[in-house]
Amino acid sequence: MNELLPYEACYSGQASDAPATWGQQAFRDGLSRYAGTGWNRNVAVVAPLPEGTTLPGALELLAHVTSRHEGLRTEVYESPEGLRQRVRGAGTLAVGRIEGAAPADTAREAARLRALPLGTGGLPPFAASVAGPAGRPRALVLAFSHLVVDASSVRTVLDGLARPSSEPAPQPREQAAREAGELVRTGQRAAATWAREAGDTAFPFAVARAGADRSQVVQTALTSAPAAVRLKEMSAGLGADASAVLLAATAVALAAPLALDRLPLQVVTSNRHRAHARDYVGVLAQFGPLTARLDPDAGFEDTVRQVARRAMSAYNSALWAPAGLAQALTATGRSLDEVLGTTYTFNDIRAADFPPVLDHPAEPDPGRDHCLHDLPHWPYQGGRCAIAVVGGARVLQFALRADTRYVAPELTARLLPAIDAVLRRVHEKGASIRIGALGEGL
Repeated sequence: MNELLPYEACYSGQASDAPATWGQQAFRDGLSRYAGTGWNRNVAVVAPLPEGTTLPGALELLAHVTSRHEGLRTEVYESPEGLRQRVRGAGTLAVGRIEGAAPADTAREAARLRALPLGTGGLPPFAASVAGPAGRPRALVLAFSHLVVDASSVRTVLDGLARPSSEPAPQPREQAAREAGELVRTGQRAAATWAREAGDTAFPFAVARAGADRSQVVQTALTSAPAAVRLKEMSAGLGADASAVLLAATAVALAAPLALDRLPLQVVTSNRHRAHARDYVGVLAQFGPLTARLDPDAGFEDTVRQVARRAMSAYNSALWAPAGLAQALTATGRSLDEVLGTTYTFNDIRAADFPPVLDHPAEPDPGRDHCLHDLPHWPYQGGRCAIAVVGGARVLQFALRADTRYVAPELTARLLPAIDAVLRRVHEKGASIRIGALGEGL
């Protein structure tokens, strides 16, 4: 435990109170559904500081980003009018301090910050520590509550630390006002897409397994450097976006063990492709519905094209108010409980280059070109069986989180190696390989 007296960073800003954004509502809704399973711990990252950074300079950076982005000082709370967000005005951020800046030192501090109940009980939603000898900071350890930011928001904060800007940033209260105006044309259209996709779809994890009397969360990660090369070469050969290739490979791998030819996915998006949200620090990430149709006689390349077309509709249907979605589903004879988070969720955040390589060995296991290890935390949006992809051009990591009340443990052990195997087989045999042959190979 850190016993040194904390530093202080004095931020500015105006206090305000506004309705919660749809993203904040969705995360609070998810917390109520999956409380106690551990996925909702804070996002914690380590941001190296440039050589020569002084202590006042590091504290000034923290004060700047806290002042500029209301999301870092926003409390989400229940009220008679529904979920609301309360923004703190000018104040002081207590900044922790640790003497060491070695990876082991910052990892310990990240683990401590990750477990804090940020955003509740009077704690701000953002916490920070300065790592390094007094007066010579080497890194910042940052933690963010899921209730106020998503993963791509964190990347925006890190970019702001590296390149501070004085330009005004879009704020959560502004996002809430914008969504209120968009409700008719955006929210209703999105809810209608959900209702159509839900239709007669069978969701694999809607009902608890017989005999599964208690929850056990499985969290693992597969790391592979060859997978990153394969993905790059396959995307170039197909002339397709790497996300579509990944999505198709994941769909094949997930559908095979369940013998499904229509795989319902809930893809996670931040909707940061919307121009007004590019510099926004707040919760935008939500689920969008995508059903992948897996014809055994179709080639893998055909499936890539199919999911690429359907993915954009799913991404654009991710901004919804939970109450509106529940109402739309009820009208079709489905309920939110039997749809939301009851199938695989898929989160591809490689484009944001966040988080960095996860804290387990990146070297392959003996005799393999990948390594598979337990994952001690889950910084991504959850569900009963969630798949996240992180990394970049040099290494890919596939992370899995599953609630074994709903997902058989023997199934969870197969999913990440299966995704890696699909990428490897398509790379070896060519993108014209049939989906049926890929499924048989698994």
